[in-house]
Order: sequence, then structure tokens, then C-alpha cells
Amino acid sequence: MNTRLIRMISILAEKQYGGRDWQKGPPSVEERLARISAALDLSGEQSLEMLAILQEQEENKAALHEQMMEIMGPEICAQRAQTEEAILGILTAEQTELYLQIREDRQGKSRKKGRGGNGNAELDCSD
Repeated sequence: MNTRLIRMISILAEKQYGGRDWQKGPPSVEERLARISAALDLSGEQSLEMLAILQEQEENKAALHEQMMEIMGPEICAQRAQTEEAILGILTAEQTELYLQIREDRQGKSRKKGRGGNGNAELDCSD
């Protein structure tokens, strides 16, 4: 990918996510509350009520995500395996070795960050 395209994607991401580092994931409840509170000029009491609502929503979202991963996990793992097989099918032996090394390095970094080897702590496709 050329540098110009990477820069354009970076600029678009910055605009879309309000200057946040989009690689760090979605904003936390506290970040969302701060943004809402500032935009709406919430009182202290309103901020506390909003915090409770946002925390409950976050818990509900996490529960739904866990349910969805239980249902869709095997299908997601199968799709990942098919994609990897197709990718490996077009690479030379040297490229395959490099690809597998890069993948292993990324999985190691993800594990250190506590996200599992594939970005989702709940989804283990190692089988």
C-alpha cells in the first residue's frame, strides 16, 4: 500500500473517530460520558444518571457479544481457516514462511495485550 493511501486512510479515520487513536478500540464509557456531558452541558446529577445508563448498556453489549461468539464462533473460525488456506495457496514457499512468521508475531503481541491470539479473547480458533 502506498504512503499516500495510508495517509488518506489515517486522515479519514481521524475525522471519523474525532482524533482518537482508532487502533485502541472504541471509546470507554468515561470517554463517551465526557463527550456527551460537554456537548449537552449536563449537571452533576445528570452526569451520574448518564453514567449509570452507559455502564448498563456496556454490560448488556458485552453479554450480547459473548452470546454471539458462542453461536457464530465455529463459523468464524472456519471462515478464517478457508481464507488462510486461500492466501497460502498463492504464496511462494519463502512468502509462506514470512507470512506465518508475521502472523505468529502479531498473535504474540495480541496475547501480551490480553486479547487472545486473534483479537478476540472469547474466540479460540486454535483447533
